[in-house]
Amino acid sequence: MARLGTDKFVVEREKEVATRLSPGVFPTGRQSEWSAQNRTLTHSVHPLTNSVALCVAGKQPREQLKTEIRVYEQDQRIYVCGFGTTPDERLSFINDTHAVFSAIQSIMDARETHVGADALLRMSALYREAMLRQVRVLQDARDSEFVRSESDVFQAMHAVWHLLEIVYVTTNSGLSASVVPYYMEWLNFNFPAPAAADGERIIGSSPDSNALAQNPDVWPYVQKLALRGHVTTVANMLERIAPAQVLSAAASRWARELAQTARDMPLASSDETSGSFNARWRRWNSGLQSMATNIGSMLDKADDDALSALAMVVDVMRGDADSISRVGDTWQDVLGAVLLYSEPTAQTERLPALAQLVLEQFESDDFTLVDRTLAALVRHELPEFLVYCNQIDAWLSAH
Repeated sequence: MARLGTDKFVVEREKEVATRLSPGVFPTGRQSEWSAQNRTLTHSVHPLTNSVALCVAGKQPREQLKTEIRVYEQDQRIYVCGFGTTPDERLSFINDTHAVFSAIQSIMDARETHVGADALLRMSALYREAMLRQVRVLQDARDSEFVRSESDVFQAMHAVWHLLEIVYVTTNSGLSASVVPYYMEWLNFNFPAPAAADGERIIGSSPDSNALAQNPDVWPYVQKLALRGHVTTVANMLERIAPAQVLSAAASRWARELAQTARDMPLASSDETSGSFNARWRRWNSGLQSMATNIGSMLDKADDDALSALAMVVDVMRGDADSISRVGDTWQDVLGAVLLYSEPTAQTERLPALAQLVLEQFESDDFTLVDRTLAALVRHELPEFLVYCNQIDAWLSAH
C-alpha cells in the first residue's frame, strides 16, 4: 500500500484518506462508497519542483465496467502540493508548537464551543515560549550564517506574534481598557533600548558626579531612557548627576526636580476609575509643562548645555511631539512615547490613526520586513500583514 506524507497532508491510497486539503479529496465519511464506485487516488511526484500532484482517478477504464458510475465534482480537481523540508534545528520547535496546537484542539473538542480569551492567551504564551526557547537553542548552536539567519527569523516571529496577541486578544477581551502598558512591555522586551551595557559603561567610566555630568554620552542615554518610559532609571541617573559641581545651580536644581517628578509618574491600576487616573495624569503633566516653561525662560537668558539637555528630557516626558521625534530612532520608539506621554489611556482602536501620524515621519523605503509587518498590524491592515508574515516565515503565516 503506497503512502505519501508531508507536513500538509497524509494519504493512504485505496483505503482511507485523512487530509488537511480544503476542500477534501473525498467527502468526509464516504471513503468506502467511493471505493465501490471505482474511485481511488493517484499522484505524480515532480522531484525538481519538490511538489506532488494528487487527484481522483478510476481503478479501471470505464469501458471495462459493467455498470455506469456516478461522476462527482471532486473528479475534476487536481491538487498540487509542495513538500516542505524542516531543518534539524527546528525539529524541537515543531514538536513544541504541535503539542500546543493539539492541546487547544482537545479543549475545543471537549467544550464543543469557541475557546475563551483566557485560553487563547495561555495558548499564545506557550507559542511565544517555544519561539524564545528556539532562539536560546540557536544561540547555543555552532555559529554559522544559517544559525544567525534562523535566530533573526525567530526573534522577528516573536515580536510579530507578541504584538498580535496584544492587539487582538489581550486588549479586546475585557482584561484591559488601555493598550499602552502592553505596547510598552512589548517594545522594551522585543526591541530593548537603550542597551544596559551602555549604562554600565557610562557609570563605570565616571567615578563621581562631576565625571558623570561631563560624560558626553550621559544625556543622550537619559533621553533614551525617558523615551522608552524607564522613568525610575531616569530618576536614578539624574540623582547621580545633580550633585556635580560642574553643573550650574539651575541645572542641578531642575535635575533634582525632574528626578522626583519621574518617580511620581502616575500608573493606572485595575481598581482605579479612568476619571481618577486622568485627573492624576493631568496634574502630573501640568507640572512638567510648568517645568518646561521655567527651564525655557532660563535658557533664553544664558547658554547652559546641561540645562538644555535636561530640557529635552522634560519635553519628551511632557509629550512634545517634535522632541519625541528627535530622540526616537524608529517609528516603534516614537509611537510608544506618544502613547505613554500623550495618550496613556488609548485603546486598541486608536492605534491605526496614531500609527499613521507617526509613520508619515519616516521614510518607508528604509523599513525592514519586520517594520512593514508590524506597521500593517498596528494599522489593522490584515491582508497586507499576512503577506508580510509569509515572507518572514511560512510557519508564522500558517499559524
